[in-house]
Amino acid sequence: MMLQALVLAVAQALSPAATAFVEDATARLIAGEELSPDFPVRLQALPPDQRLLAIVHLRRAGYLADVVMPLDWILSPAGPDPATDSDAALGSDNAKAHE
Repeated sequence: MMLQALVLAVAQALSPAATAFVEDATARLIAGEELSPDFPVRLQALPPDQRLLAIVHLRRAGYLADVVMPLDWILSPAGPDPATDSDAALGSDNAKAHE
């Protein structure tokens, strides 16, 4: 019950991308699974404020208990979104093919 309340509280302040990340992490936690191997890349794609909220959620859920994350990484600007970044690469390849 407490986990559901935490998810609800966090979700009210999160962007859609951060909400999807938190929901995926929560589903993995309930299923007894580890985080996806690309979770640092997905976190880096979030804006710093959303990244911090997602990290707080992960720590409270029991993930990242032994992981140290440098403050400059947490507060750095968002990196490219892995989903849109691969689409952009495909688009540039397609543009080259049409030249």
